[in-house]
Amino acid sequence: MALNFPANPLTNDTYSNLGTTWQFDGTAWNVVSATPSSQVNSFSTVTVAGQNDVIADQPNDVLTLIAGSNVTLTTDNTTDTVTINSTGGGGGGGAIYDQSLNTSDNVTFNSLGFPLGQTINEFSTDGTLSDASNSAVPTENAVKTYVDANVGGGSSSFSTLTDAVTANIDISEIYESAIVTLRVDNSGTLAYTFTSHYSGSNPTIYAISGTTIAFDLTNIGGHPFQIQDSIGNPYNTGLVHIAPNGTITTGANANNKDSGTLYWRINESDGGTFRYQCTNHIAMVGPISVKRLSLI
Repeated sequence: MALNFPANPLTNDTYSNLGTTWQFDGTAWNVVSATPSSQVNSFSTVTVAGQNDVIADQPNDVLTLIAGSNVTLTTDNTTDTVTINSTGGGGGGGAIYDQSLNTSDNVTFNSLGFPLGQTINEFSTDGTLSDASNSAVPTENAVKTYVDANVGGGSSSFSTLTDAVTANIDISEIYESAIVTLRVDNSGTLAYTFTSHYSGSNPTIYAISGTTIAFDLTNIGGHPFQIQDSIGNPYNTGLVHIAPNGTITTGANANNKDSGTLYWRINESDGGTFRYQCTNHIAMVGPISVKRLSLI
């Protein structure tokens, strides 16, 4: 709607229309009053990045500024200004570190939970607190170390487990389920012993087809343990050896070991007599009697 300002106005003449009053300054008409209901937070000129853009050519036009997420708007009618501030984002509990910080920056970290007044130049290079006279510039990791330890939001890391382990178990002993684990030992170079289950020297070992038995060879260093058939030939079927470091060998390569654990997966069709033999000492030999499960 056009405004009908008086023709040939004199200086300080006024003109009113729809609740707004203008006054002539000898050159142009200027707004001197407006009803609050139509003029709150409205300006005829808005300055953006140093450029003046006229928003309205009529007094009743209103400029509406809406603050988005994490933004606050503050208006000042006396200076016709709008101040826009960011309130900062939420965040995932971490902190941002700037490796370019130096002692002259004197940046405080109270918002992160640091002790009141603590500044960047009061951290040692290893992330621990030092007195304010320490001028060493901490690294990004040093500050992060302090934040993670004292504020939270960081991740934990470790190189080894420190819980005490007293069972003295290695991986070879738990590689596979077995119906029985026989702890093999020796009596000099004369005999094997199996005191966990059998008495005497070179005793007869009993097993059942279709099952797995295990021989723990931990204590027989220097006395390689071999499974043989009834006449003394190496028997390789179903043999799996696990070294203490987890190395797996099978078949013929699983025989003749003096550490780790030897697993024998006895075939369901196997039955009869087998032998165990030290391949370094002929006297260390004994029978293994395998009973077929189908005949029990």
